[in-house]
Amino acid sequence: MAELWIRLPDRAPVKLGRDRAALTIGRDPANDVVLEDSSLSRNHARLTWRDGTATLEDLGSRNGTLVNGDRILEPRQVRGGDEIVFGRLSIRIEEGPDIPAAQDSSVSFLMDVDRLRASSPGTQDIGTARRWKEALDIVHALSLDMLGDVSTEMMLWDLLERLYAFLNPGRGAVLLRNGKGPMTQVAARSRSRGHDFQVELSKTMLEAAVERKEALLINNPMLDSKLAQAQSIMSSGITSIMTVPLEHGGEVVGIIYMDAGPMRGAFTEEDLRLVAVVSHMAAAKIRTTRLMEELVVKQAMQKEMEVARRIQERLLPDRCPALDGFELFGINVACWNVSGDLYGFWPGPGGKTWLAVADVSGKGIGPGLLMATFQALMQAWTEGAEDPALLAKKISLALSKRTTTNRFITAFLGLLDPAARTMTYTNAGHNPIPLLRADGTDEELASQGFPLAMFPGTEYGQGSIRMEPGDLLFLYTDGITEAADPQGVEFDLAQVRRTLRGLGALPLPELNQGLTAALQEHTRGAPATDDRTVVMVRRA
Repeated sequence: MAELWIRLPDRAPVKLGRDRAALTIGRDPANDVVLEDSSLSRNHARLTWRDGTATLEDLGSRNGTLVNGDRILEPRQVRGGDEIVFGRLSIRIEEGPDIPAAQDSSVSFLMDVDRLRASSPGTQDIGTARRWKEALDIVHALSLDMLGDVSTEMMLWDLLERLYAFLNPGRGAVLLRNGKGPMTQVAARSRSRGHDFQVELSKTMLEAAVERKEALLINNPMLDSKLAQAQSIMSSGITSIMTVPLEHGGEVVGIIYMDAGPMRGAFTEEDLRLVAVVSHMAAAKIRTTRLMEELVVKQAMQKEMEVARRIQERLLPDRCPALDGFELFGINVACWNVSGDLYGFWPGPGGKTWLAVADVSGKGIGPGLLMATFQALMQAWTEGAEDPALLAKKISLALSKRTTTNRFITAFLGLLDPAARTMTYTNAGHNPIPLLRADGTDEELASQGFPLAMFPGTEYGQGSIRMEPGDLLFLYTDGITEAADPQGVEFDLAQVRRTLRGLGALPLPELNQGLTAALQEHTRGAPATDDRTVVMVRRA
């Protein structure tokens, strides 16, 4: 291992290696590294170097020693890139033969905001204690405000005004973010310009607050080459800056920013801690308010979806028509509140009956509305129509004018003639439809054209079947055949046919119950991921 450099806050790095094999750290002046912070013990920890290996040992400190977030209870090897925390002070281990490039010497305090809030203030004199009683009064007043029914913007303005009066900065601002978007300034206060200024946060500040959730205290920002280029800092003579994330539950919803000039003096760690505490409270209020707003919107959407579902249910048949010599059955089970499937029966010419099963691409309100349009077109045009292919072409053209190019409908349209015991049909890009003959043979009514609205104006083919006593025509949508078990094996059409054959000549409602039970057994009770629609036609 190369020799190590100990990166210390606000001072030059210290080397650990062949020339210096041990370093003691603590508040006592006799230590090799003296850190005057009340969170450290007098003799806090020791770093030793032996045979190319660095070892860190806690010397029984009061507040402990952490390596990469883990408290050490016995000597532990450390290496380049490790972060060590003594009490509440963070240092970093860097590896290499040369002195590492200097970091921002202006950063006098940087700490994870959770750790900062949890740490205890140092020893206090009477004046300091009196001041922090005032700080507690601010926290108490803000907590009462946040319990009330106050808007986020008003709450943040009040928070800024209270902090401004107590900390006496030159400028202060609160910025909010919506989701993952950029920060937007929602409140500001300036000693020289009132509320009329816009804060400019550097990349250093944004990364510390948003990405690492760290509170940042910068004294002498002109020593930072990045910050020194900011026009606002150069022109205003800023000498001290604080940025604290508005963080709660691991989510950063904004930033509190404050700066001061030489007349005020530098901000302290205790100032930073107060802002961290109230920012945490504010972030909790903001997140709760947003969650409530999202809940209200979600509940309103659910109500709208329920209304849409009730309307859609009225578009589905409330009963199947009674046809001489035939038994009919139909059912739709929506996966979501609004189904993209539809089935129906409509009177045709000369005592004939139209029937259809259809499936719109996609899920939700959009497909549901397109399906309502399809149902309306069937209602309007089937009574005088006798040719399924021409009807499919006409509906496809009409639907294409009422939807986007990525929406289409697969459909099976059939015209049943009870007197002739025949059905003329068109399969518009729909699944193969099985016809289970009473003699044990099977047929499939395959697709005869593109889905409706996909290529408007194209021609459709059509076919005709004659149904003998006991023959069963099974119409369905792919929510049946694409239902899968936990291993991804689908309940395919071959399994549908075997199940129907095995159930025999039960009444159609009981036949559907048996099919549903087999489907649930196959999927092992997993919830449906697509709408399921079934129409069965049996010759008596």
